Amino acid sequence: MRWSVYAVAILIAASLDASVGSLFAVGELRGQFLPAVVVFALLAAPRKLGVRIAMLGGLVADLLSPVVLPTQEVLIVPGPRALGFALGALAVIQLRSLLYRQNPLAGSAATFVFSLLAAVAFVFIFSIRSLVLDGGAPWWPGSGAGEVWRRFLGAIGDGILALPTLWLLGKTRSIWAFTTATRVSPGLARQSG
Repeated sequence: MRWSVYAVAILIAASLDASVGSLFAVGELRGQFLPAVVVFALLAAPRKLGVRIAMLGGLVADLLSPVVLPTQEVLIVPGPRALGFALGALAVIQLRSLLYRQNPLAGSAATFVFSLLAAVAFVFIFSIRSLVLDGGAPWWPGSGAGEVWRRFLGAIGDGILALPTLWLLGKTRSIWAFTTATRVSPGLARQSG
């Protein structure tokens, strides 16, 4: 896998999420491009790189999506999305042997699972942070459960938006330089007579 292509893809996806992402919102249902790009790489890259790929995407998401507090201060916390993306990556890596990787519907389902697990980890980390710092998360609608519900709807939106995104990324597969391994089966098939 070419890391430079991946880096450019996640930067483009994160900038699209920040700039035109609200155009794809229907009420609370809001999809993002970045999870689809990360899942596309996870479905084709070697297993040993999976968590690193996802954490890089999560770090970019952490750095490019700051929270504006009611006091107009900007809060940038690197780590919650990176750890959430790592959890989502662990699930997608396990699921990818069950999925037909070239099918956008399978990729869309994997994106939903990835986004849902990343959201649960994000809410858990910020809940722990609010307990440690004796403060709340002022951007949440009320409780952690309300935020999980909002992020569940976001995961559905990510899965829907993943359909065209994964189809488009599939057309660029040649520039990513993914390696494909073939399985060698033992037995008579390998013996030459």
